[in-house]
Order: sequence, then C-alpha cells, then structure tokens
Amino acid sequence: MRNEIDHYVQGLREAFLARKMRPKFHFSSPAGWMNDPHAPVWYHGEYHLFFNYYPYDIEGVRPKCWGHAVTKDFTSYRLLPTAIAPDTEHDRDGCASGCAVVHEDKLWLIYTGRNYYRRPREVQCAAWSEDGIHFTKAERNPIVLPSDCAETDFRDPWVYRENGRWQMLLGGKRGGGPCIYRYESADLTDWSYGAIFSQGKEGQGIMWECPSLLSTEEKAVLLTSPEFMDGVRQKSLYFLGREKAGCFYQEEKAEIDYGCDYYAAQFFSSPEGVIMVNAWMNKWENEHKTQKEGWIGTMTTPRTFTFGQDGKIKGSYISSLEKLRKNEIRLQNIEPEAGSRYSFAEEKNSFWVEMDLAWEALQGNCFEIGLLTDRTGSGGLTICFEKDKNRLVVENHTVNHEGKRRILPVEPDFWSRPAKMEILVDVSCVEILIAEEIFITNCVYPVSDDSRFHYCRSDGKMRISQITLYDMDPAEFQFDMLPMSAENTFIG
Repeated sequence: MRNEIDHYVQGLREAFLARKMRPKFHFSSPAGWMNDPHAPVWYHGEYHLFFNYYPYDIEGVRPKCWGHAVTKDFTSYRLLPTAIAPDTEHDRDGCASGCAVVHEDKLWLIYTGRNYYRRPREVQCAAWSEDGIHFTKAERNPIVLPSDCAETDFRDPWVYRENGRWQMLLGGKRGGGPCIYRYESADLTDWSYGAIFSQGKEGQGIMWECPSLLSTEEKAVLLTSPEFMDGVRQKSLYFLGREKAGCFYQEEKAEIDYGCDYYAAQFFSSPEGVIMVNAWMNKWENEHKTQKEGWIGTMTTPRTFTFGQDGKIKGSYISSLEKLRKNEIRLQNIEPEAGSRYSFAEEKNSFWVEMDLAWEALQGNCFEIGLLTDRTGSGGLTICFEKDKNRLVVENHTVNHEGKRRILPVEPDFWSRPAKMEILVDVSCVEILIAEEIFITNCVYPVSDDSRFHYCRSDGKMRISQITLYDMDPAEFQFDMLPMSAENTFIG
C-alpha cells in the first residue's frame, strides 16, 4: 500500500507546483487531505516531520496514513516515502495522530490505530526504523488498550522521557468531561496504566485531543485541543500549572493562538534545546476552499516558546525563516491620514512585514489593518484595534463559519507602550504576532487575482514608527518518495 501511495504522490509533483493557493514557504499537503502534523523530531542530523494525510482525495474521514518529510531548518523540505499506512487489523481504518521519539538510536512512531468494526475502536500502536525512512510495525501491537473496551475517544499519544522511564499522555474523556490519561513504560512497547494525568473542568470542552507537555523548574505547560468549548468545534489551549506525583494541576489557561485556523499544537525542541511549537493551519469544519485544487491542509511556521521575566508566555517566529527574506524596504514615521487607507506591500502575496505601532499617538479609537483584500478593502482579513473597548477584533472575510470573527480583550495598559507587530503573509496563509504574546493564525483565501491589497487606517491621528517589509523567497520542496532523479526538486 505504501508503494502505491508513493508512486501516486510522486506523479503529482507538477500539479503541486501549479497550485494557485499553495503557500510558498509554509509546508502544505503534497496531495489530497492533510491534518495534524506530529511534533518534529531531530534524528540523524535532520528534523523529521510526520503528518496525517490521505492523498487520493480531500475527504478528511478517509483512513489516514503518515506522510513523512525532513528538513534541517524549515526553509527547504524533502518528501520521503510514506512512513506507515493502514494495513493491519489494529489500524485498518487509519493510522491516526501520535508522535515520534528516538530510543536506542531507532526512530519510533507511536500512533493511534483505528478499527471501527471492533471494540475498542481506538488503540495505541508503535513502529520503528533504524534508518529514519523504512518503518516496521511492532509485533506486540497494540501496545496500549483502554481499560474500558467501550471507550471511543482514546487517542493522540504524546510520549516523553521522565525519571528514566517513558511516559505517554493520551487525550480522552471521562465522566462526561475531558481528560488526559498517563501510561508508563521502560521500552516503548510494554506499557502500564499510571493515572488520570489531568481532568478537565466544566466549560473546558467535552474531549481533549493532542496533549503535549513542557516541564520547567518553575512551571509545567500543558497543550491540548478541546472539542466543543465555548460553542466552538475546536480550540487550542495551554494550561499553566504544576506537575506532582504524575498528575497535572491547572492554575491558568489561555489560547495559544487566537486565529480561527490553529489546531493540534505540539511542543518540540532543537538539538540546542530551543523549545518550539507547530500546528495544523486549518480545522475540520472549515470551508476548505483549496479543495478545488485537490488539496487541503497546511502546517504553521514553527514558533519559539519561552517565559518572559513578567511570567507571561513569549513567542517569536524561528530565526531560520529570516534566510528567506530579501529586498528589505524600511519606512519611518508614517502618519496615515484619518479615515484613508495607507497601502503597503502593493501587489505582493508572499512577504514578512514588521510594524512598530506608537499607541501614544493614536487620537482616535480604532486602528485597522487589512491583508489580502481587493483595492476597495473588501475580502481578506482585518484586525481592528479598538482602544475605547480595550479589545482587538479579528475578522476573516473569506470564510463563513463559527470562528470567522474573534474578539480578543486586552489589558488597559496595552495602549501605554509601543507594540511590535509581525505579519507573515503567504498566498493563502496569514500569521500575526503582536508584542511577542498574541498569535493570530488564519487561512485567508484570495477572492481573485486582485486580492493583493494591504493597508492600515485609523479614525484619528496615528503614527507608525517604522514599517520594515521583506519579500519572501519560496522554500525548496524535493520529492524523494521514489529513487532520486534530477527532476524531483523544485523551488516554489
């Protein structure tokens, strides 16, 4: 089955290059449907990226396999043969989400196997590789079964090392509410039940998917993706808390991203120990307007994840992306005329812009930025800073679903200090970072070829201390699913 997939996808490389809505420097589906990216893992000198996908069409309910690519710095990618596919009794209906870890110089994949014709429907399985390319499924699969065979939500293993033993966190639900289970192992194949690692509270959804954990001396941070929280089908949260005796106790919670297209976030680290996060830039019930081009699904750019001196979570785009920047333009002390649109990045659809916003100069109540609109300001994405209401309003005008309009309250002191805003625009993707704290991620589908207008405006006097604009080179994508040939590499 894997060979059939690889021959099929390899033959689509020209179609991949020709997609009009394909982002240039984000990793997108090589074919058909792609959802959860699994946390990249460093192995034999490269990051290995794994992701759920079904290459033959854009139906997200199809049995998933694990796609596989490698990169050294997230500016070029090499697509490798399919890692695992649904070809056993335990995963006949899909090799669902999980993670990758290195153990005794082998690359292990821990994943959820699905079989809808048995109980339990979801079990945990393993596969391993000695070369990072060819994987063998463990003879002892399934390696973890739920205690209740009627359990239907028991998935997305996250595996990490602690106190000399492997720990596995699993998303699920218990007693009508969300929870995360914990299991332990010495060898990745023989697991024993540990505890309920974390129990959700009222209003925190009905089930938690894709758990991921970061523990420091000061705090523990738990990432999870709740289903049906606050009337929204899917969100991505982080909890600050403490880990004690194998359980996590939440103290604070917040969204890790406030856009309408961010899900299944997971931690990973560089060889130097830099903590990063990546996620799926899409959601299940979105209007997938790329489907007319035969594909769905994009990965976010990786982000760093640190604690600031004020105790707040800080983030940035990874520095290696700066290698793709070119043609720097720097504009200083811009004062848009009240009510009129000041345009920037004219006719561009792949760029990085940094804005230094001088809020002390704002005499009105609303400062708006529009991205990927037409020349009248219609369509695209708008973010409005409403000073009188202490909030930001983000609206994606190219979709029609529950998350298209998000309201983000901010503290009153937000307006008392300058704020740096960084924006990545990549054909049909927009990622925004404000003051190193607020991330906003959206798929923004161009209405027409004229949807390359970007502007800012205010209802009163406003000053932008500086705008720095860069064009972005495309990432290199190499299809190496079959024996290498000179025709397998593209830029773009």
